[in-house]
Amino acid sequence: MHFLSRLAVAAVALLLAAPVAAQLAPRKIPANALRGTYAPAPFPGAYINGKLVTMAPGVRVVLPDNRSVPPGHVAANTPIRYELDSRGQVRMIWVLTAEEARKR
Repeated sequence: MHFLSRLAVAAVALLLAAPVAAQLAPRKIPANALRGTYAPAPFPGAYINGKLVTMAPGVRVVLPDNRSVPPGHVAANTPIRYELDSRGQVRMIWVLTAEEARKR
């Protein structure tokens, strides 16, 4: 039984460490990703730099801690980087930290 309790403690420690490791992982935002300011609109729309755009099916929105959220969970006037698909629809959005937003 002593072995099983140690194993359980180790498993819990690994589960608690996983989110911390994800936060420390560097984000890989492509250099050619466009910059903008995001504001939500009724799906599948959104405003980027004040212009109404269409979200692609399966659009991903990634927060600074690498968690994915639905597009409607991002506040207005949020600095972002984003990519378009071949049809001009937004396929990927990275919500920027204040430090990332200051970088050009």
